[in-house]
Amino acid sequence: MKNTILVFFFLFIGFKTIAQETIDVDDIKVHSFVQRKAEPKEGLQYFYKNYMRKFNSAKFSSSTGTLDVRLKFVVEKDGTFSGIQVLNESTEGLGEEAIRVLKTMPVWKPATHNGKIVRSAFTLPIKIRVNEEDEKTEDIDELEETDAIITASIVETEYFKFDCNQCSVRDTGLATADYRIENKDKTVEYQVTIMQMPEDLGNEMVEMLDNNVKDPLTTFEISFLNMSMKEFGFYDVYLKNPYIQIFSFYKNGHFISISAGSYKPELAVRFMNELKETFKLKL
Repeated sequence: MKNTILVFFFLFIGFKTIAQETIDVDDIKVHSFVQRKAEPKEGLQYFYKNYMRKFNSAKFSSSTGTLDVRLKFVVEKDGTFSGIQVLNESTEGLGEEAIRVLKTMPVWKPATHNGKIVRSAFTLPIKIRVNEEDEKTEDIDELEETDAIITASIVETEYFKFDCNQCSVRDTGLATADYRIENKDKTVEYQVTIMQMPEDLGNEMVEMLDNNVKDPLTTFEISFLNMSMKEFGFYDVYLKNPYIQIFSFYKNGHFISISAGSYKPELAVRFMNELKETFKLKL
């Protein structure tokens, strides 16, 4: 009997030890898809501006006038960076300089998923315009103009097109396709995100986005591209155009999210309705 009690005691102690050492999966998992992506605390625009100022482009040359590099890294739960990799670089050694600068930048706001702060993967495209003397451009607005295509009355990419008078289009490179579209007077900013993925994961992403909109200002049942879906309106204090209309869906092997932001809620609704009237998907 005494031996039985001792065996039970050691089994119990062993079980407690294992239980105490069990690690929550979210403590170690690096999430590729999250409800709220990691981002610089000062916003991506100012992050890029400060990043360019620290980047020593003088030692690199470019026949095209631009230096291109893409980094992939993990944003930890405390906002620090780890596992930094160079995915591609237009000039040898450019990735090394890009990593050096990234390590000097302030910590980010980490990603959140299902109400928890999580580790997440992030891909950062960097494009630096240099003049004939190979000096960097320090103005982020000028940098963005390098990628922008100014159109008279229509926005068209390889994935979609719609009417948008005097709009600039920029692909951030953060997904299969992630386009930021802004009109000339900056009263509206559209975002069209396209991710290629299996149907079950795509439908899960749609449900996740719908559930992530807390306390929506408006909720509409809409018909778009012959499909029924929900459109939400909400307010995000961190955005320059804080009133957002957004909806998402899965079609032809791709998760697609479309949003329109403006400085007034009625304008966000109007601009989104204008997009829906002329939007054509090429997938």
